[in-house]
Amino acid sequence: MRVEDLSTAERRVWDAFPQGELVDFRTGKPDEDAPAGGASWGPERTIRAKVIAELLLRDESRQSQALRVEGARITGLLDLSHSTIAHPARFLSCDFEEVPRLYWARCQQLSFTGSRLPGLSASNAQIGGHLRLEGCLFTGQVELRGAQIAGSLTLAHAHARTPGVAIDGDRLQADRGITAIGLRSEGHVRLSNVKVSGTLIMDDAQLTASGGHALTLDGLVADGNVFCRCMTVTGMISLRNARVSGPFALTGTTIDHPGGMALRGSRITAEGGLYLGGTFAATGTVRLADSRVDRELNLNGARLDNPGGDALQAEEIQVEGTIEARGLTARGRVGLSQARVTGSLRLAGADLSAPGEVALDADGVSIGGALACVDGFRAEGEVRLADATIGTFADFNGARLSNPDGMTLNAAAATIGSGLSCGRGFTSDGEVTLIGTRVRRLVTLNGATLSNPGGRALAAWQLEASELYLRPKEEPEGIVDLRHARIGVLRDDPATWCPRRQDGLTYEALNPTLPAAQRLAWLEEGTDEYVPQPYEQLAAIYRRLGHDEEARTVLLAKQRRRRATLRRPARAWGVLQDVTVGYGFRPLRAAAWFVALLVLGAAVFALDPPPPAEAGKGPALNAVVYALDLLFPLIDFGQEKAFQPVGGGQWVAYGLVLAGWILVTTIVTGITRALSRQ
Repeated sequence: MRVEDLSTAERRVWDAFPQGELVDFRTGKPDEDAPAGGASWGPERTIRAKVIAELLLRDESRQSQALRVEGARITGLLDLSHSTIAHPARFLSCDFEEVPRLYWARCQQLSFTGSRLPGLSASNAQIGGHLRLEGCLFTGQVELRGAQIAGSLTLAHAHARTPGVAIDGDRLQADRGITAIGLRSEGHVRLSNVKVSGTLIMDDAQLTASGGHALTLDGLVADGNVFCRCMTVTGMISLRNARVSGPFALTGTTIDHPGGMALRGSRITAEGGLYLGGTFAATGTVRLADSRVDRELNLNGARLDNPGGDALQAEEIQVEGTIEARGLTARGRVGLSQARVTGSLRLAGADLSAPGEVALDADGVSIGGALACVDGFRAEGEVRLADATIGTFADFNGARLSNPDGMTLNAAAATIGSGLSCGRGFTSDGEVTLIGTRVRRLVTLNGATLSNPGGRALAAWQLEASELYLRPKEEPEGIVDLRHARIGVLRDDPATWCPRRQDGLTYEALNPTLPAAQRLAWLEEGTDEYVPQPYEQLAAIYRRLGHDEEARTVLLAKQRRRRATLRRPARAWGVLQDVTVGYGFRPLRAAAWFVALLVLGAAVFALDPPPPAEAGKGPALNAVVYALDLLFPLIDFGQEKAFQPVGGGQWVAYGLVLAGWILVTTIVTGITRALSRQ
């Protein structure tokens, strides 16, 4: 190109190139210098693209040579595809008429800072320094697929307005990080399979996508930090298979994708922790399933909103640290089933809502530390911890759970290392399920309010615990089911006894130790059918404490309860045993009957002596011994055979003989039964 063919503006650029001097075409008037109005700029600040191309493609290379232009309008096609550009190029606040083409180009520093471009084609470009696009206005697609940038990519405060894919950086590699602070995009920003050494930062970005995908970071490999804080996103963020060695933070970001996937993060690896706290808010589902997070998964203060669906999908997530979710608000299911957490899961002050459904699904979760659902924790819907393993303590003190006609807390078959605490104002409007739960130390419901009218307030079949504190704030509304539970020390309060089922319940001690009469009311409350084991268990406790009389009282009550289940003849025989000897547990009662009948018989025969069986023979009559001989059939005193009563005395004699056999039989039966229970 001949110098004579250059315009005045072009000549200025041509002459400045050898020394790399900046050529500034600005007027100093902000309104006139804005690149958005570049179409109105005159020839005094217009440069043809082919002039720029000829300068940048010169063979000679001197260190000072560089293209630096500010406030110019670039007309025509700047086509540098498949070229090797040995000179840095810097376009500041320029206006490009056509899309610059850098496809497969090799170049050094390249900057379009503050410029307006109808797009950028730089796929597979190799840039030896930085690519600066900060403050740019793009009205077409930015193509950076497969680009390799030895320095950094800067998109800070850039604005892309392109339906569909606005920025396409698939397979991009940036060796010194990507900066997109304040980026605005009205289209899809696709950075899938990107490799970044250093920091990827997109703080304060505003991304809007009509097609659903707002930001794609699938397959991201970041050897450093990723900061996507305080972003405003309309559409979905996709992070599938992303791997970040430093902290991965979306703190304060707002994602709005109602009815869809707000954050799709399956199989993420966040070695420095994953932070979704602060004022993070997502309308739609947040998915973190099958991911691995080291150090910490932080959801403190987050708001997840997807009513009727899944607010959080974190099934089978592995957290090598803690899950911090203090103050989390979730409208929709929070899924943590089969998750593995080496530290603790902290949900203090969280508010979970999934009415009639599962609010927290932690089925099969493994927590190495503690589960903390305290400080005003609320759940509308089921909190499911079935088959969970909790290393230390599960704390629900003060929690308020509501799921009428359903389960509030379902910890069936869970294994808890230290204890389960549901006290200090704990409220359950529904069923608390501890079926098959194993707790190494204590389960406490001190001060709890349990309500499930017409159903089970507490279902604790086969519960195993060293101690059970069953002292709720008031009498539970509903049944307390303790069948086949195995408790070390059962601590309760007579003021809050309610209908309960105790078949198969075993315990080593009761606190308080009450008289048997009171404990019998505890056994019989709310049970319509006869079950022998609870009586045997209670009697064994009294016997172990040395209270044999209390034990016999319990076993007598057991026989009386059993009698109601027998047929009439057996019931009659039972009544007779009860009246006479108290089923063998009241032996003094038999003695009293024996003495009374002996006195009666002696008095009758003293007043009306029976005639001798043979006149002039036999011993003299002793009314007392004669009555004793009739009443006690096992010993013959010789009086019964020596005399033959007549009239009314004969009937008295028959009565004493019959009564004697009945007393002996019932005494032997009762003693045998009592001894068999020892």
